[in-house]
Amino acid sequence: MANKKIAITIDDTRIVAELYVDKAPEICNMILSNPGQRAVVQHAKLNGQLIFGTLPYPCGFENKCRGGDLDMFDLAYYPPRCQLCIPYGVCTDEPLPISRIGRIIEGKEALQVAGIKNWLKQGSIMTIVGEVE
Repeated sequence: MANKKIAITIDDTRIVAELYVDKAPEICNMILSNPGQRAVVQHAKLNGQLIFGTLPYPCGFENKCRGGDLDMFDLAYYPPRCQLCIPYGVCTDEPLPISRIGRIIEGKEALQVAGIKNWLKQGSIMTIVGEVE
């Protein structure tokens, strides 16, 4: 199955991510099947420059890696807490597993600004707008 692109907004910031549908089909299809889903953005202050939002649908691990192996601008999903995670800078060497499900391909600088804003004051709203061309 081919990879697909989705738009995500964090308040007024729009980013586009490529989903690795071929490597994480169950998680990616849940995201693609639920456009308009919203989550409160939190900052993983103990894990470095990483923001996340909790989604209301559970899924198991796919395309598993160590959290510390994520690269800046990867898109990940942490199944035990149903969290969509985006590292926007330097992160810690987290040993717990996570699912790498995609990568941010547009809006990287704006994402970094949104991440810093959420470091200072959490509570922005993340919306999975839906699939884009």
